[in-house]
Amino acid sequence: MKTLFINAKVWNGESNFSESIGFDSITGKITFTGSNYEANLVKKDYDEIYDMNKKLVIPSFSDGHCHFIEGSLINSQLDLRNAFTKNDFINGILEYKSHNGNNWIYGGFFSDVNFKEEIFPGRNFLDKICPEVPMIISRFDMHSAFANSKALELSGLESRKSDFTSDEILEINGRLTGELKERAMDFVLDSMPQPSLKDKTEIAFRQMKKLHSYGITSISDITLKADLEVYKELLIGNKFFLKIDARLPFAEFPSIKKYKDEFREISSDIKFRSFKAFYDGSLSSRTAYMNSNYKGSHQNGIKTEYVNSGNFEKDVFEIDNAGYQMSVHAIGDKAVSELLDLNDALNRINGKKDRRFRIEHAQHIAKKDFKRFKELNVIASVQPGHLFSDAKTSFDMLEDYATAHNYKRVFDYGARICFGTDFPVISENPFETICTAVTRKTRGFENGFMPELGFTVGECIESYTSANAYAVYEENERGKLQTGYFADIAVINQDLFEINPDEIKFADVHSTYFKGNKIY
Repeated sequence: MKTLFINAKVWNGESNFSESIGFDSITGKITFTGSNYEANLVKKDYDEIYDMNKKLVIPSFSDGHCHFIEGSLINSQLDLRNAFTKNDFINGILEYKSHNGNNWIYGGFFSDVNFKEEIFPGRNFLDKICPEVPMIISRFDMHSAFANSKALELSGLESRKSDFTSDEILEINGRLTGELKERAMDFVLDSMPQPSLKDKTEIAFRQMKKLHSYGITSISDITLKADLEVYKELLIGNKFFLKIDARLPFAEFPSIKKYKDEFREISSDIKFRSFKAFYDGSLSSRTAYMNSNYKGSHQNGIKTEYVNSGNFEKDVFEIDNAGYQMSVHAIGDKAVSELLDLNDALNRINGKKDRRFRIEHAQHIAKKDFKRFKELNVIASVQPGHLFSDAKTSFDMLEDYATAHNYKRVFDYGARICFGTDFPVISENPFETICTAVTRKTRGFENGFMPELGFTVGECIESYTSANAYAVYEENERGKLQTGYFADIAVINQDLFEINPDEIKFADVHSTYFKGNKIY
């Protein structure tokens, strides 16, 4: 089927627009862009013609950093994202339990920034709400969580305390408080019973449809080994309309050929080109690795045990030698600096090449490092929506809060900035991300948190489309509305370039196309 849109506002990059676009669902490619006059000359070649009534047409969005399978499952869990008081916690937990019986209670994803009263949701607090059912509730950043006594007992953590550092497991007078960070949190989570493959597949399919409703047709996914069986189920049926850039843990590097061979016969829409690791923790958990100490403390965060052991750097050189890309989580400005130094070392030792190393989050960047991203061709994969929490948290925890979400300075030096959400940490809705990136408005900063660092709408769309395509080596086939590119297209009901920036977060999608086929 060949489709032609006329009388549209087709975004061609920066501040350039055309009026018409044509595409073919058989080849999956864009076949024409131009004026209405030019479209009239070729309309005989198209099977269907739609007058778009000036609607905005852009490349479909690519979420540059998400946890798709995990997020799909989390969206079916306890939701405390809007918990402001102790009663919100109590009522939310009891309501969830009323629908789930005596099964583990998991989820939460609360933010301390929301609290209107002092709340410490440790084991004592959680035991009073629900002592008989195991429960672990996570902060929104998923780097720390709180467990009740039943969860600690069933997981066996009490007898394994010596396996973890004092930064990961918090005690008072030798008794666990229930607050767990990083590996200790993962230890308890790993003891939970898992949903069946059938359940996970159905949940993920529903999440895919939700992404389509937001105009999203591709993702850079932080993929776990256990996620692969879900992707296999989804892709085999040829009903999964989403391009997946799978970023496996560094530990899966020895198995990469097996995964590539296994999926090559199933679908070309999932690629295995990159590996993911953690360099530090998170700001709200005070585990982001900073240049300066946190306010009122004598510590500046942590590097992960993997980094401290020396195995991380060894694996970086091995993976780079094999020609694969790397994506490394770094929140603190010292973590970011050290990763840039590592890229400098890669250039010197392994030689300069088009490695497109990605720093995931790059939440705090020292001034001395702004231009180094461009010089080293390092990509900053960022999530402006995190400002909902990070603005106030940075202001409260750091002496130099101006390092927070200052990647616009990096963008102005010409480096690639990729937008994502870190879903399910925040909503997968790209319009909320764009609104925050443009206005920098968030709770406690109604006039904007360092508003001078706001992006233009065009810069946001570029960061959500063509930049994300570049970050996965697909800049010549998607992310732009050009002839010969894939017809991955989003039609927006509102003109994002003309409406009040505060209203962008309420924008919605008229229709979404994947390889020229209408999927929403």
